[in-house]
Amino acid sequence: MEGADDRVPVVTAFACRNGRVALIRRSERVGTYRGAWAGFSGYVERLPLNQAWQEMAEEAGVGRQDARLTGIGIPLPVDDPESGHRWLVFPFLFELTEAVEIKTDWEAAEWGWFAPEEIADLKTVPGLEQAFLRVWPAFGDREFWNGLAGVATDTSLGATELARRGLTALGGYVQANYDNLNTVGLLRTVRAFAACRPAMGVFPDLAARLLLGMEREGGQFDFGALVTELLGAVEDATDLSVGVAADGLRDKRRLFTLSYSEAVRDAIISWHTADSEVVVAESGPRNEGVRLAEHLSSHDVRARTVPDADIPSAVRDVDAVFVGCDAITDAEELLNKAGTRSAVVTAKAAGIPAYAVAQTFKIMPPGWPVFLERQSPADFGETAGESQTGSPVFDLTPLGSFDAVFAEEGRITSAGLAEIRAELGSVELVPGA
Repeated sequence: MEGADDRVPVVTAFACRNGRVALIRRSERVGTYRGAWAGFSGYVERLPLNQAWQEMAEEAGVGRQDARLTGIGIPLPVDDPESGHRWLVFPFLFELTEAVEIKTDWEAAEWGWFAPEEIADLKTVPGLEQAFLRVWPAFGDREFWNGLAGVATDTSLGATELARRGLTALGGYVQANYDNLNTVGLLRTVRAFAACRPAMGVFPDLAARLLLGMEREGGQFDFGALVTELLGAVEDATDLSVGVAADGLRDKRRLFTLSYSEAVRDAIISWHTADSEVVVAESGPRNEGVRLAEHLSSHDVRARTVPDADIPSAVRDVDAVFVGCDAITDAEELLNKAGTRSAVVTAKAAGIPAYAVAQTFKIMPPGWPVFLERQSPADFGETAGESQTGSPVFDLTPLGSFDAVFAEEGRITSAGLAEIRAELGSVELVPGA
């Protein structure tokens, strides 16, 4: 699998109405693909759905009150040998209200409404038709898309809780519309769930497990029961991994951690003794570490925070580094809050062990694109302008840098990873993979 830095992430927002899609012909003033037809697009500088809304506002003059979300597509890798560009395209579909008029900016030489079948005959930016087909045609109701949109733009909850909410939205929609959904319709809803937070491994993993369950049950399956089963498995795996991690840390007295992870939090509470201490990086800009330290203190755990800039010195003064996990990639890297890699590298150089707690539902299926989320100040409700960009809030650390990664059934091994990935890869979650 490619690394997260191998491709440039961009969003493409498709605006549709009455079965037709609005496309622009890129002007001579843009940096790439002058004269080619495209959707409303831009570099990912914040959470992808927020970026899509940003492009709709800037390039189409369409605000959130003028359109509703009707599609989230699995990110599409696009190679352009002619220019050498390697893109990762995040496609979204929006249904415009009848009253709104599109008002393009300087990036468009012209624009027009097109029937979907006409796209193939146009000179377009690379991958446009494939990206469009990942979200077309529109489906789902307002409640379903509002549920996924809430998950796609949340900056306060952890991956596991977001997955619970996403599964609830998915299960509710399918249960209400099951009689009208064929196999393709079910597949599209599951893919939309997987794509609503693609950087978090739990989403594509659980989506693949849903497809496995549907395949296992054949034509006669209870989708609601499958969702309930997965939700129970998530709860059980989290509880079990907490116990495994707490046992693995018993001989340590001072830990370093960062960010806010349910599993890390509960493992530390189970592990702590009267003479133990936890040092927590603040984990800006949201300061999840501060919240973690406050929660630990409320459970009689001795915890103190340090500035993110002091991570190296703080790490050298503990018995072990202990972090959470948002995803495990095909390349056997652990994706977690930015600062994790620095902490682990510092620990290894000082001869200090590093541990992580994960669950096997954080393992990404084969072929799933790796992406490091960016979150702008506006994503956090801060006062900076909407155009201000953010830095990645996650990083990647090789699994081999950890002394152990604790999971529900014990320590994760390469052989165990390969077995799970083979199972997840047996269903077609990623189109054309």
